[in-house]
Amino acid sequence: MGFNRFSAVFNHLFSEKRLSFEDNRIYLIFNIAVLMAILVVAGIAIFLLSIEAISSFWICVGEIIVFFVLLFMHMRGHYTVSRYVFFVLAILMQCYGSLYHGEDGGFDFLFLATALLPVLFFQKKAYYFSLFVFSISCYIAIKTLYDSIAPIMPLERQAIPYYSNIFISSLLVYFGYGLFKSAHLNYERKLKAQKKSIKQQKQALLGVKDQLEELLEVKARTIKEQNQNMIKYAYLNSHKVRSPLARILGLVNLTKFEDLNDEDKRKYYFDELKANAKDLDNVLAEINQTLSSNIGQ
Repeated sequence: MGFNRFSAVFNHLFSEKRLSFEDNRIYLIFNIAVLMAILVVAGIAIFLLSIEAISSFWICVGEIIVFFVLLFMHMRGHYTVSRYVFFVLAILMQCYGSLYHGEDGGFDFLFLATALLPVLFFQKKAYYFSLFVFSISCYIAIKTLYDSIAPIMPLERQAIPYYSNIFISSLLVYFGYGLFKSAHLNYERKLKAQKKSIKQQKQALLGVKDQLEELLEVKARTIKEQNQNMIKYAYLNSHKVRSPLARILGLVNLTKFEDLNDEDKRKYYFDELKANAKDLDNVLAEINQTLSSNIGQ
């Protein structure tokens, strides 16, 4: 149970199912950036503890705790607030470190990272531009204050801690943009694959469309030919219908001039009408059978 819980938290740290691919990429990079910041501050805290800068050490510990809280907020969906507060806090801590330990501490080189990295995590220009202006303004102000404010706990310019801050600052910027570029290229590859798949599907649909159009054309020609054949058939066989019908009409007209009270004449006319009606019925049945066969085809 505990392992499953840890696995779920670990997976949530690097992926959020509710976000789109693009937003998930930013979510992942920010979480990694916070973890790296925690490691950097932890390294600084260890260094400060080694030189017995206890107050600065506890400030770093407090900063680490706040970073963990911001990471938790970010994982809970408070994206804009946690990101903005993270960078504001990082800038303020850099100001404190620079003024408290002096220029030789090398903390002011981290302003480069806090000025450039926010552009990766905010879509609105107002957010990342305000952080850029704030970071650069603090950097300029710190450089100016070095001449008028003496550090409370000055550090001697030791090679390892001093240049490590320069290295870490450059590494953060490089790593952030490297992650962004890698994720962007991955996104472009997926987008290209999707476009290729859509193009293939479109070509397949166009092929099906062409086949359907050909089938419809063939069917339309077949129906047209059948209709023309039926018209010709009806025209050619119309005399078969007219012949018995004309005889029936003729017999009906003749009855006007005959004495139908005579049993023999009446029987003659009825027999003739019956015979011609049967002929007409046979002709109509033949035509109906032929038409039914053509429609069935």
